[in-house]
Amino acid sequence: MIKSLLLLLGLTLALVSMANNDHIGHSDELLLLLKDKIALQKLLTQYPDQAPNQQSNNQAQQRALFKRALPRLIRYVAIPESQYPNMTMYHESLKSRASLMQAFAELMHLSQCLQEQTCKPH
Repeated sequence: MIKSLLLLLGLTLALVSMANNDHIGHSDELLLLLKDKIALQKLLTQYPDQAPNQQSNNQAQQRALFKRALPRLIRYVAIPESQYPNMTMYHESLKSRASLMQAFAELMHLSQCLQEQTCKPH
């Protein structure tokens, strides 16, 4: 009986630890995505005023950031409903993840139109 209780306690602690690690990983992914988003925004702001050789380097940096960020974004938005304690938190998370996806889509569009010089002035 005592062995069963100890085994159950150990299993519970392991599950709590794993859930905590999943949550930490999710938060880390978000921070890294926001860091990449800010770096991309900075590169895109600088791009029009740069010399051609600087623009080429800027484009290479953009590609590297998109290549790193997009797989991370895919993982981040795929967090299932079961990872949230209630539907309200899940719903709020969905809105937040959709907003982040939209921001990256807008950055990709801006990157493309700047490189093709098809951006329309506001």
